[in-house]
Formats: sequence, C-alpha cells, structure tokens
Amino acid sequence: MTREELEHIIRASADITNQYEFVIIGSQSMLGQVPNPEKVFTVSMEMQKIRDPKLD
Repeated sequence: MTREELEHIIRASADITNQYEFVIIGSQSMLGQVPNPEKVFTVSMEMQKIRDPKLD
C-alpha cells in the first residue's frame, strides 16, 4: 500500500462514518511518518484503523 492509497482509505472512511480522526495501527501506520518507504514495506494491502473513543 502506498501513502496515496492509505490517504484514499482514510478519506473514504471519513465520508462513510462522518469521523475525521482515526488511529492507524499495524504495519501501514508507518506511512504517516515515512511517505515513501522502501518497496518491501509497501507489500501489505491491509490497513487497520480504530475510531478514537475520546471523540464520542
């Protein structure tokens, strides 16, 4: 997964849930800090996210 793909998922999640802050967990969370990681780090096509319970 690339950073662009991650951003797309976040935008789609925001549109569906009307939430605009998510906590990204798992291996794809590094894309927030490293926008262009080495190819070996972009193999996974899964992203885990949770809603921030402080926003309720």
